[in-house]
This record gives sequence, structure tokens and C-alpha cells, in this order.
Amino acid sequence: MASMIGKRSDEDTIREFEEFEGEYIPIDRDRLALFVVDFLASRNIEPTLDKITAAAFRIFPKKFHLIGFPEYPDGLTIYTCFWLHDTKTKKWLSGSVQSGFKITEKGKYLLEETKKMLEGKIKITKVQKIVPKRKELTFINILKKTAAYKKYLEGEKITNFEILEALKVPSSGSKELIEKNLNKYLEYANRINDFSAVEFLEYIRKKN
Repeated sequence: MASMIGKRSDEDTIREFEEFEGEYIPIDRDRLALFVVDFLASRNIEPTLDKITAAAFRIFPKKFHLIGFPEYPDGLTIYTCFWLHDTKTKKWLSGSVQSGFKITEKGKYLLEETKKMLEGKIKITKVQKIVPKRKELTFINILKKTAAYKKYLEGEKITNFEILEALKVPSSGSKELIEKNLNKYLEYANRINDFSAVEFLEYIRKKN
């Protein structure tokens, strides 16, 4: 009984995990998810969703943080990677949210490859996009498909109608509504670090 009292909890151990020191930004989250499961299992910590969520954020905070709040983990993105992608679709993991996760034989091959990437033994030529699919990204992607944005990139003259269309403001819209929508898009662009969209929106602001 005395040994149980002195036993260190999994939660305390996870709280002391530090950010991975090497380059991990170019590696996609689904691969990093495998590393996290292995990291926990190697320390005799059962990879349940709660522990995975905390560990993934502690080890790879730049890949698993909440947009606009880098000090908090993005639980939805972590759930999507571990359950929907790695388990349901790619079959790299087995298990469930209720029972915890284990790496499959297929996943073990990808895990070893991922470790080599993290160690710099395998060079990654393509940087993976790190923005989760959220409202901000959806709105900015729609904005970048408008005639106004395309003309901005080409250096062509943009009409007032095209500006209103880009900002989703009716032709009868007030200056207040234009300003409101412009600020909303700027907030979204800044939150996902889309600097080309920010520059375009600032250009519109000066034009008006």
C-alpha cells in the first residue's frame, strides 16, 4: 500500500513533458500522433484521449495549439488526427476514445519513418500546412477566390462593386457595415497568419 501512495501519477509526468527540440513543423500531425502514442506507451502511460491531448500539446505545441490561443491545446484537431485519421481512415492506430489507442503493424512502419524525420535522417521537402480547418480558414479561402483578390494579385484596378462582393456587403450597405466586415476578415487573416490576405485587406482599407 505504501508503494501505491508514493506512485507518481501519469498526469504529473505529462505536465513535465517538454517541447520537442528538433524541427517538427514540416511533419504532418497524423505522423506526430503516432509519435505521441509511442512516447506515452514507452513511459508506461496508457494512451487515452485525455492524456494524448495533453501530451501532444506539451511535445508539439506549435502543431497542436488552438488558433488565436497558442497557450491552449486544440482538442478538436487532436481528436480528428488520432481518431478519424489515424484510426478510422489510415488504420495506423487501433482502439477507441473509450479504450485508448495502440499502434498497428502498419502504423509501426510509419512511426519508424517519422522518428527518422524528427532525427533529421529523412529530409522533408514539402512543408505541411499547419492551419486546421476552421471558420477563419474557410472565410479567408472564400475571400481569396473573389475577383477583387485575384485582380489585386495581378495589379489590376478593382471596382467598388468587387470590393463589396469580396467583403460580402450588399451594394446598399453602409460604411459601418463595410468597416465591420473588413475588420472581421482582418481578424481572421491575422489569426491564421495569412499575410497575403492581410495585405490585400489593408489595401482595401486605404482605397476606401
